[in-house]
Amino acid sequence: MSKNLLIIESPNKIETITRFLKNDDFKIMATIGHIRDLSTRGMGFDEKTLEPKWIIPSGKKKGIRNEKSKQEIINEIKTEASKTDKIYLATDPDREGEAIAWHVYEILSDKDKAKCSRITFNEITESAINDALKHPRNIDLRWVQSQFARRILDRLVGYRLSKLVREKMRATSAGRVQTVALKFIYDREKEIEKFKETKWWTVDVVLENNAKLILREISAKLKSQVNLHNNSETEGSGIDFVDEASAKQVLDSLNKSFNIYAIDDPMQKNNNPREPYKTSTLQQDAINKLGWNVGKVTMVTQHLYEGIKVNGVHTALISYPRTDSIRIATHFSDMAKKFILGKYGDKYFQMRLFSSNKKKATENVQDAHEAIRVIDPFVTPESLKKLITHDEYALYKLIWIRTIAAFMTPARYETTIVRLQSNDSKFYTYNRRLIFDGYRKIYQHYQDNQIEYDIQIEKLKVGHTLKMLSAQIKEHTSQPPPRFNQASLIKTLDEVGVGRPSTYRSMANMAVQRGYAKLDNRAYVMLPMGNAVIEGLNQYFPEILNAEFTKHMEEHLDDIADKDVRWKEWILEDFKPKFDKELNLAQEKIKKVEPKLVGRACPKCGKPLVYRNSKRTGIQFIGCSDFPRCKYAEFPNALKQVILDEKCPLCGNNLVERANRRGQKFIGCSNYPKCHYIRNVNKENKNDPNKTKNDQLVNKNTKIVKRNPKLKSKASENKKKPWQ
Repeated sequence: MSKNLLIIESPNKIETITRFLKNDDFKIMATIGHIRDLSTRGMGFDEKTLEPKWIIPSGKKKGIRNEKSKQEIINEIKTEASKTDKIYLATDPDREGEAIAWHVYEILSDKDKAKCSRITFNEITESAINDALKHPRNIDLRWVQSQFARRILDRLVGYRLSKLVREKMRATSAGRVQTVALKFIYDREKEIEKFKETKWWTVDVVLENNAKLILREISAKLKSQVNLHNNSETEGSGIDFVDEASAKQVLDSLNKSFNIYAIDDPMQKNNNPREPYKTSTLQQDAINKLGWNVGKVTMVTQHLYEGIKVNGVHTALISYPRTDSIRIATHFSDMAKKFILGKYGDKYFQMRLFSSNKKKATENVQDAHEAIRVIDPFVTPESLKKLITHDEYALYKLIWIRTIAAFMTPARYETTIVRLQSNDSKFYTYNRRLIFDGYRKIYQHYQDNQIEYDIQIEKLKVGHTLKMLSAQIKEHTSQPPPRFNQASLIKTLDEVGVGRPSTYRSMANMAVQRGYAKLDNRAYVMLPMGNAVIEGLNQYFPEILNAEFTKHMEEHLDDIADKDVRWKEWILEDFKPKFDKELNLAQEKIKKVEPKLVGRACPKCGKPLVYRNSKRTGIQFIGCSDFPRCKYAEFPNALKQVILDEKCPLCGNNLVERANRRGQKFIGCSNYPKCHYIRNVNKENKNDPNKTKNDQLVNKNTKIVKRNPKLKSKASENKKKPWQ
């Protein structure tokens, strides 16, 4: 029997934590997320009192092998709790983790509750865990109440709005925060539709030393003869023309040589490193620089936090990845200083203190834990390159460089302005050179405006003449605002204070998953159903879709956690009455969208076929108008097939290349459903089904199932066939 019981969320942390507690008498158990949830019957809470109705979810989570049911986990926790002296609730250091700790506490007996303490650690290291064990505390009920309020508010809005859009608009769902993200995409699309392009022309001159000139002042003789285009008098701007004729008139007036009439004194400017990562900025950088999607970023980041095998040892590499803070712990600052001084020298180190409250829009950051940083600066990306996967290495390198660079000195640039004239028209160019690399010594891939530009300044003097190498008139066209991609959407949501680190992933994915938008070259493009949902909801629920209103709701949830605000009264007295009134009006006024007919009868019951959308994925399919009495359905993607010049190894019929309802291609037997032979498109048959990895051979007549026992694909773990 162990003297101490440590309860965490993820089983992936157990091996890492065990290494640090190997000399102590600890039993470590994982809840695998929440052990209780709101009831799935009705709203999941009493609508008059908002009292939550908790249930223990039945079944097991799909995709995880050998996972126990929640009831089994609860039973094991209770058994171990009764045999131990102390219980440490060490779930994640955020509000959701606090709520999970409370649920574990609540399922215990009164005797075992007295043994409980709450501890948190921001990184899975020996020092962090031991420090947490030395500073146990009670469960923060304000954080728990804030989490309850969030869940209930999301259901109160999401369940009822989803029912409305399903009944009236034949859409899939709507939500308190995710629909606001969709509104951003919708508004940007409207901006693009309203955009009217404008044209302007410039005179572009290149000199013999490859210096590109910027026109600053037109000859006095020509000023009254040309049409200018919104030109600024500020230094650094150029002169644009409304029409090509004006630009040509200036170009024709120029000589073939340009005289240097002034060289300004050199100016030095620092280029500072960026602050450490928080969840939103890490997601943006990984999407932009690594070409990933937000789901992949979240998954790999979690692996690096929970711990991965390095030389056979389960090792955690980064701090907690769900944070809105850029704060760095003092002990890590000291480690970073030691690393930079030892590796690069005194002139490369600069101690910094990072504050989270920089912008008004983000003054409501939780700041519950640190920025996302590496655990040990001495564990360099190159030292891990051959020991971890390519994806883990790429993301760790991104985090390591950003973390270390934050404590390095600025890069310093020297800029010199050179002023030239030709036939009384004045131009300028500049020379920019790096005089001290600072943080850029390790941040070579960091792209910004501080780019070196060499015009051989040391060879230039006032009075020198430079010959024209080329000159042309260039036409410019204004561009519409760019469509959002996942990175820019998350950035915008973060800037306006909508959502939280734990919600950015779902907010970025919802539009596509629900069939409201699609990704075209990684950019969101609104689809008709998405337009209908936003236009319908915006008419009757303008506040729900308003970013500022949603931001204030997030601030109120923060106040519940930090200032002991009474959350039930706020929802019941302030929010719910107005929302109920708006909902009733919408139910009355919004006209129900009739289903679009396919033009064919259902082969099963004879009723008309209609186009429908999946409630889970948003994908359009053909279904019977008499649903749910008749459940006939056609998934157009799954019906498309190409007959191959290859025979099925089980029954001898031709094989076909098909696609499932998600559009994923596979090779199957044309004799389906009598023969269930399938394999991946990129695998060869070799006339032996047992030699083809990931093949699943099923013959219904003989009830034989052949699988490669050494490989367990995700499809088999989920117990789904590829065509489903």
